[in-house]
Amino acid sequence: MNTIKAVGFSLSPLALVISAHLAHAAPSAANTETIIVTGSKIQTTIADSASTNWVITNEELTREIQGGESLKGALGKLIPSFDFGSTNARTNASQNLRGRSAQIMIDGVALNAARTISRQLDSIDPFNVARVEVLSGATSIYGAGATGGIINIITKRGEAGDTQLEVHTGVTTGFNNSDDLTKKAAVAVSGGSDTLQGRLSVAYEGKGAAYDGNGDPILPDVTQTDTQFNDSIDVMGSLDYRPDDQQHLSLTAQYYDSQQDSDYGLWFEDTTKRTSDVERSAGLKLDDQPFTERLMLNTQYSHANVLNHALLAQAYYREETFGNYPFPRGGIFSASEQSNDIFGAKLLFERKLDTLTLNYGADYSYEKFSAVQRVYDRTKTTQSNGLEFEEIGTVGRYPDFDTQNAGLFAQADWAVSEKLNAFAGVRYQYTRYKGSDFVGFLEQSYILFGYLPDADAIPGGTTDKDIWLANAGLKYDLTDNQQVWANFSQGFNMPDPSKFYGKGKYDKVKVSKDKEMSNGELLSSVNVNNTPLDGAKTNSFELGWRTQQQDYNAQVAAYYSISDKSYKYNNELDVELASDKQRIYGIEGQIKYYLTDSWYSRAQGHLVQSEIKNNGHWDELSIYNASPSTAMAAVGYDNFDWGTELNLQHVGNLSDEDGDRLEGYELVGLNGYYTLPVGQLNFGIQNLFDKDYQTIWSQKAQKVYSGLASADMFDYAGVGRTFSLSYSATF
Repeated sequence: MNTIKAVGFSLSPLALVISAHLAHAAPSAANTETIIVTGSKIQTTIADSASTNWVITNEELTREIQGGESLKGALGKLIPSFDFGSTNARTNASQNLRGRSAQIMIDGVALNAARTISRQLDSIDPFNVARVEVLSGATSIYGAGATGGIINIITKRGEAGDTQLEVHTGVTTGFNNSDDLTKKAAVAVSGGSDTLQGRLSVAYEGKGAAYDGNGDPILPDVTQTDTQFNDSIDVMGSLDYRPDDQQHLSLTAQYYDSQQDSDYGLWFEDTTKRTSDVERSAGLKLDDQPFTERLMLNTQYSHANVLNHALLAQAYYREETFGNYPFPRGGIFSASEQSNDIFGAKLLFERKLDTLTLNYGADYSYEKFSAVQRVYDRTKTTQSNGLEFEEIGTVGRYPDFDTQNAGLFAQADWAVSEKLNAFAGVRYQYTRYKGSDFVGFLEQSYILFGYLPDADAIPGGTTDKDIWLANAGLKYDLTDNQQVWANFSQGFNMPDPSKFYGKGKYDKVKVSKDKEMSNGELLSSVNVNNTPLDGAKTNSFELGWRTQQQDYNAQVAAYYSISDKSYKYNNELDVELASDKQRIYGIEGQIKYYLTDSWYSRAQGHLVQSEIKNNGHWDELSIYNASPSTAMAAVGYDNFDWGTELNLQHVGNLSDEDGDRLEGYELVGLNGYYTLPVGQLNFGIQNLFDKDYQTIWSQKAQKVYSGLASADMFDYAGVGRTFSLSYSATF
């Protein structure tokens, strides 16, 4: 059997990874010898944890990515309880972890923010990813937003030794049209001494049009946007300094820019009808097209012995801006641009006392959020059937918010015996929002149009919330390579302040027989002065089992999670916090079996049920919030000179109490590689049988957005059969 070694360094609030040793040709995410970062200790193996952990290796991720998948699509295939993602979408809004929101990180820096913009996976080129670590289930370890678990992306680092040059180039196409081509190119240089190592990389991807299984062009996404005719570049540099055996200083800088530049727009007949003729059409005139731009700086320091403690410290800065496509809202065509600036710091101490290991520390973050809305000439847009957008001005989209989060935490691991370990921890979290005064969006637009001289402002102010959370667990070793565990953990979510506050009801006057318009007088509002800040706490229970054997490894867990409140979206897509309880329960698992040294198989699945309590009884949760059950199976051959894998992904049907239904589907994919004298050739075929289907996001978007415009505008078909070919080498 071959052993693959992946080395990385990452400091998260409660963990530091040093190295990982992964066995077999197709390493298992349940490998009990794998050292993980995303947990409750400085470093630990999966076998020592009382929770469900998955490690997506570089080999597994590379196989999917170079076979033509996106990062979000690859993670959906490789993480059993993470919903399948759309290759074409920019958003990961449709992807839950165990049916709830996931906190996504890069090297321990959370990409989630108070404003829940779902572009965390439009954040890094897979060329720069060493591996991905996943902690399934609600957790309070990292603060709010992880009621479904944590996905921590570990980046590649330089290693001591001669200078290495890593190159990659590739193409993907469905052979539908001359514009149906994706191009990729990346290069990295790394190396260093035993004391100082570094890596510098640049990765580029240029995407063309996308076509469905019938060979028809896929509609542009006017909701959360897509990546058709999109260019992205990811520039990343890192330095690691180790002056001695006890100290490690790490610096990372990343600039990520993903910009759409399309000549095609969404042609529509009438947005106000439930159904309307729509199609992709040339002739788009839009100066500011959708984009994601992010700068991240991260510094980390560790010392093995400071007053008999291991010390871990981290400070980071992240600024990001998101641009969207114009959308019809209240009869007005407008597009938002939203920005976050975030600074944070974390400190962890670990002390070992005989059979007891203590971890404790603190973390803090400060976030500034602002958003504007570009308003376009409605007459010109309507007359051009949605293809021409002439900006007439800019208004505020949401109130500006400053958010502060501070947390204190402690975690204990007690080795009760050689086979039994007990875990327990507690976290105190304090959140403070400060919001600006804000005039309603429609009222601002009327002022811009000259219909209204002025309007009352919804008052801003300051509000805060604190919360205590706990976790406890037991892990028992049945044998040296087989464990069972049980745990209880609490997580929580805070409402998106921009969608929760700054909402007002204005007085209206008749301007015609059948039309009313605001006169600018504020009658009532939801603001920080009259509505206390509150969040939803989730209690999660889990029972699990895993094993690592010579010919197979497996991990399976049953879970039950219940939250004391729920978030709902109204007709204007604003957030409402309800007292209705929400429960999600299910089973996730994976097994890998090695038939020979070269042949292997893999199967995984997630069976999930999502419900909300209405009037004393449990109803099916809305398909917009719920996750479908999924399954994945694969068989492959790998002799280290060449290899290939055939895989099948299944999405189950899903329905809710409103009668809405999410239609499931099955897709088949094929990928492989061939080792050359210098480098490696990779190939892949996605959607092998050219199936015509709607993505999960498309069906969810129709559920939530069709109240604002024609449902046909949100019919986003899945990408049809595509072929990928790439070459990679290290010199």
